[in-house]
Amino acid sequence: MARAMGLFSLVFSIALKTAVMADDDVEFQDSPLLSSMWEATSNFNNDALDRLLDSSQYAVSSRASDGRGLAWWAFEFQNVHALASIIAYGGDIQSKDEDLQGQPAIEMCEQNPDCNKEDLIAKAEAMVDDIKKKKEEREKAKEAADSDSDLDDDLDSSDSESADDDEF
Repeated sequence: MARAMGLFSLVFSIALKTAVMADDDVEFQDSPLLSSMWEATSNFNNDALDRLLDSSQYAVSSRASDGRGLAWWAFEFQNVHALASIIAYGGDIQSKDEDLQGQPAIEMCEQNPDCNKEDLIAKAEAMVDDIKKKKEEREKAKEAADSDSDLDDDLDSSDSESADDDEF
């Protein structure tokens, strides 16, 4: 019996440490990025939200000091574009992850009698392909701009080299 209790205790402590480590992997911290995403979401500024999500691969999953992030705000403000963007950028709007008060993001809608969760999610899912397409277009435009910038730099350096060669 003592051996079984010891084994149970060992297994329980390993499971507890694993759960704590998993929670420690996600750092809840306020940041200018999160403040800007909250503002863009609450003001339905879709262009700003797109730029913010494009700026960091971690933006969609970042969480503020209260444990909330884009999904919570998207449901709170019933922002269909923000919800669709989460999906388009690889997030899960129906995740069971909780904020520090133990509330998953989707409960922001479920607890609001004016929020129709099924309708909101359906509208968001219908927008995902369009958001992905626009994201790809922005990426291609950025690559083209970066390429043009590299060509300009090459031309500038070759111009200065040829000018130097002519002098000697």
